Amino acid sequence: MSAPVVEAVSARSLVAPEFFARLSARLAKTRRLDQERAEAITDQALAYLATSAQKPEGAPTLYMSSDVDPAWHTFMEFTAEYDRFFQRPGWHKVHHNPCDGFGGATYPAPEVAVPPTVEAIRAAGYTVLPELWNAQVDCEDTCGDDGGTPDPLPCGDHG
Repeated sequence: MSAPVVEAVSARSLVAPEFFARLSARLAKTRRLDQERAEAITDQALAYLATSAQKPEGAPTLYMSSDVDPAWHTFMEFTAEYDRFFQRPGWHKVHHNPCDGFGGATYPAPEVAVPPTVEAIRAAGYTVLPELWNAQVDCEDTCGDDGGTPDPLPCGDHG
């Protein structure tokens, strides 16, 4: 007997459709993207955040793609909605601790950092758009999630 096939869901379903439209429209405007690309990037940021928020203690760090990271930053501008997003049972808020270059943090190469992140998002049940997860991962423009509390957040990590 084979295991049941579970269809992946779009992470956009985690927020109200009106808010998703507003969030992706803002990203499109501020980053000069077409609306379709902005929606794809926003969906992937929500998938990353939901996966990070549910990550078990001790699980490997998840790293943000530089292609997807702008949507996270845009989402954080909507502070009330951002806080509400994490008010689900068993989720912790994914805080942002930007790397300013002074913390000495280094990130693994994209070919090391990205595959476990993509696999974790898939395992959490979200659709993955692989073309958005091939981007550079580095301390200057991307973010990672350490997924745990009470660990202090080193430069670039989140929890």
